[in-house]
Amino acid sequence: MSWKILALIGFIWQFGIVQIVIKKIGAVKGSRTRKLVWQYFFATLLAFTAAIIFGQVRLNWSFAIIAMIGVANAFACYCHWRAYDISMSRTAVISNLDDVVAMGLGYAVLGEMNVLTPILLAGIILSLVSATVFARVKYRKSNDNVFSGYLIVWVLGYTLAWGVAMFSMRFFYLQGLNILTYVIAWYFGSFLGALLTRFAIMGRGEAGPPLTLNQLMKVFLLAIAIWTAIMVDYWIRTLGPITVIQPIQLVAEMSVPSIIGLILFKESRNMSRLEISLILVGLAGITLIAVGL
Repeated sequence: MSWKILALIGFIWQFGIVQIVIKKIGAVKGSRTRKLVWQYFFATLLAFTAAIIFGQVRLNWSFAIIAMIGVANAFACYCHWRAYDISMSRTAVISNLDDVVAMGLGYAVLGEMNVLTPILLAGIILSLVSATVFARVKYRKSNDNVFSGYLIVWVLGYTLAWGVAMFSMRFFYLQGLNILTYVIAWYFGSFLGALLTRFAIMGRGEAGPPLTLNQLMKVFLLAIAIWTAIMVDYWIRTLGPITVIQPIQLVAEMSVPSIIGLILFKESRNMSRLEISLILVGLAGITLIAVGL
């Protein structure tokens, strides 16, 4: 089976099933920062368990750097939940920045500029233009200006951090770092970042009431979902250059949650025909990116 097909299956898992779990459990209002802390506690526990079983963890400077990226990831995850609570499909359309950051770092640091083609560049431009116009359309709605403004702020809050994170997976793989070391460092840092977000950044207002046993079980399922997703994410980035992988992710990240948001969560009822048309233009752009590989 082609590695591109395997990557596509992995991205469907990440941006399909896992995103539904995030939408249903993490993104909903109520005790978000408590859920954030428990999510990363459980994910760290899973990562430690895997490390103990397979015994492949190396403590070095790479571990410390990845842990620091993980700290930023925790707040990025909170921003992602807030954006998803507003709209899953709209968030998917304007979430291209993380892919652009990752590809830019791939060009600049890893010397992957030679992979760029005119068709690929045209697809990137088309998708970014559609996302920009989509955001402007939302701002022009007089009864929705604050709503859209908050959405863009939350999206920016996680796309910048995740762009660096996605680049780091490929970078540290090329440095010889194994997947278990990366994942345990990532979730150890994320747990620390979740504590920081819970107690120092968002405070009591967002913490809400303590979680019930039933809610904790749901968060544990969420932790399993994101833990498997990061394992898949790292594995995919061992298969090829960022310049090749990110456009495939761009297709999955924008199209799969958009379709889920529009169909499963009935978000199309709150969208104009122009907005839906812009989503289709964006999907055409990222399809062009995939064709240009």
